[in-house]
Amino acid sequence: MQINSDVLKKIDFLVGSEDYLLSSDKTPCRKIFDDQVVSFLDKVAHVLLSDSKNRSYSDVIAWAFWSRKASILNEKRRYEAKLDSKLGRGIAFHIAPSNVPVNFAVSLVSSLLAGNVSIVRVSSKDFVQVKIICEALTSVLRLDEFKELSPYIIIVRYERDHEISSLLSAVCDLRIVWGGNATVNEFRAFPLKPRAIEMTFPDRHSFVIIESEAYLKEDPKKIAELFYIDTFFTDQNACSSPRAVIWCGQNVEKARVVFWESIQNLVDEKYRMEPILAVDKLNSFCDLVLSEESSDFVVKKEGADNRIVRVEVNSLNDALMSYKMGGGYFFEYVTENLEEIVPLCSKECQTVSYLGVDPEKIKALVLNHGLYGVDRIVPIGHTMDLEFYWDGYDMIDTMSRNVDVLRVSAKI
Repeated sequence: MQINSDVLKKIDFLVGSEDYLLSSDKTPCRKIFDDQVVSFLDKVAHVLLSDSKNRSYSDVIAWAFWSRKASILNEKRRYEAKLDSKLGRGIAFHIAPSNVPVNFAVSLVSSLLAGNVSIVRVSSKDFVQVKIICEALTSVLRLDEFKELSPYIIIVRYERDHEISSLLSAVCDLRIVWGGNATVNEFRAFPLKPRAIEMTFPDRHSFVIIESEAYLKEDPKKIAELFYIDTFFTDQNACSSPRAVIWCGQNVEKARVVFWESIQNLVDEKYRMEPILAVDKLNSFCDLVLSEESSDFVVKKEGADNRIVRVEVNSLNDALMSYKMGGGYFFEYVTENLEEIVPLCSKECQTVSYLGVDPEKIKALVLNHGLYGVDRIVPIGHTMDLEFYWDGYDMIDTMSRNVDVLRVSAKI
């Protein structure tokens, strides 16, 4: 790979080196779920889990548990029939988002298990979680048994620079773009090799469906904790975080009172809202009220204080979710017929979480209507779970390629 020395000076190597980057196009691919890679990830997980200082970063701990050998081997079973015929595509260039600190490492794991050399650009934001994971990766790569894997992990940070992004795009065999529509469109301007493929993760939205009777049988504090993980933990910045709460059942009003009181108590205890969010929430609501569509679906704004803003609507349409806001800003709708959620399930809809609703009914609705959206249907509290299936992609399968053997009989 040819990169001007002046360009290299603008790149900060968090893991790996200039030499590994420059020779990355000579590094061979590996088979999927390579034993050494699995052992390496398990060792990194052990390093992270054994350090008590990391316990305050629940996202780092979650990533470490997900990266353990037992967890990976459990996923490997899905690919048993493909293990002898799938190989990495080559160089994978990852562009990590700026709103989910550990996402870069999630993308990295999928790419390594798919057999690729991974060049990962992390956000310019100085996340502590990035530093913690990169230090663990580096420490394990120094061990004799894993030095061979050093050329496969190159984690870099650089300010927005079209020259660097264009160069790395030009040499990669697979480009993985996280971070929303603007980032996807920015990188689409940088050409790829003719046989390279691209995986994009643009802006998406998600919502939750709660059946009132089922909720009232649950411990409200427990459900509040689960909902908090799905939403306030990331300020609703994650595409999988619900931004609308759909209620159904016979005791909706009672359930809503208990639900939001429990959420409010937890938010008062744990959540620290940036002052600017209070202004942004009010502006978002005003924009919605003043919009042309408002007469069709806006009813009222509720909430004990500005930490939780509930915008109750009397109908659902495909424009509603375009009025995006986070930090505890929720649309709310009551229905007696799940068919009414169809307008929310546009191509931009990623995850539907549920409590007390049969997920197969939600799946059937998506399939029977041929909906363009909804890639995941998960229980409440699990929208942030780490998976090898994301936004409709089988990450391992897409990041690797098949080596096919055709056998023809000698008899004609």
